[in-house]
Amino acid sequence: MFSIFKRYKDNQEVPEWASFFNGSEYSDFLKAVDNYFNKKKITYELGDGMIMTGVNDFSFNNLGLTNLAQVCKQDKPRNYGSIVSEHFDSMVRANQFDTEFNKIVHDFDNVKKYIGVRLYPNDYAANIGKELTIGKDFAGDIYAMLVFDLPDSITNVQPEQADKWGKSLDELFEVGLQNIKTNYSSDISQQKFNEFTIWFIQGNHFFTPNIVFELSNYPNLVGSKGSLIGIPHRHSVIIYPIENIEVVTAINQLIPTIYGMNSEGPGSVSNNLFWYKDGRFENLPYKIEVNKLQFFPPDNFLELLNTLTEKS
Repeated sequence: MFSIFKRYKDNQEVPEWASFFNGSEYSDFLKAVDNYFNKKKITYELGDGMIMTGVNDFSFNNLGLTNLAQVCKQDKPRNYGSIVSEHFDSMVRANQFDTEFNKIVHDFDNVKKYIGVRLYPNDYAANIGKELTIGKDFAGDIYAMLVFDLPDSITNVQPEQADKWGKSLDELFEVGLQNIKTNYSSDISQQKFNEFTIWFIQGNHFFTPNIVFELSNYPNLVGSKGSLIGIPHRHSVIIYPIENIEVVTAINQLIPTIYGMNSEGPGSVSNNLFWYKDGRFENLPYKIEVNKLQFFPPDNFLELLNTLTEKS
């Protein structure tokens, strides 16, 4: 379904926003997009990671391409056409559904089943305008946002929509988290990663990272000293339980992997590495330069490293 892979770039003519493609893949992607809009008789202009369209049924004219391209990258070029068609057709269906949904959005009993919680990069929330969202800062560069999980789209719940519900933020988050837990499942597997073992959580939906809200229900995922956690994108979470000094090897090998997976997407969340311990998430800062990884552990994590022994 989804894999741990390295980022590569083998064609300088591919624009930076699509650098996960090689030249042939990028060409096939553009052809798929062009075929779709030509069949629909919709004019468009290609921009930097987006297209500007003429009259359409999407309800807006600027359409992002990055996530769509990342989804295509995960598949074979011969399937790009169907992926592109489903992506844009679902936007049309979402626009039609939203028209009716907006008529009941202020009735909590009618919309309760659609409420969810999803993790996003802080930049995404900032681009929307955090004042137009309902959410909480999660950890590092991640924002936990209250959303409507609709049949063909996921949209943020706006404060003015929730004002009439008479519910607190904690109550809404409880409803949202429970809905996602009920509606979606993810595959949890233990995998060999070079010299050590990790837990790899993956799902073909957008809420796989929500496992971080219920780690207390999965004792195997948490070591006696906590766990290293990566949340690179919407489909994957990487977890390494900390027991001994092997964690140093894990840090050095997991950081480039999380960084690369976040770059590839789709639905990138964070390239941060987190330390989870006693219900808290703490960012473990690092910097990647050419052929060099610099790690800057906070004092409490450094103290932990100094107490660890060799693997028995």
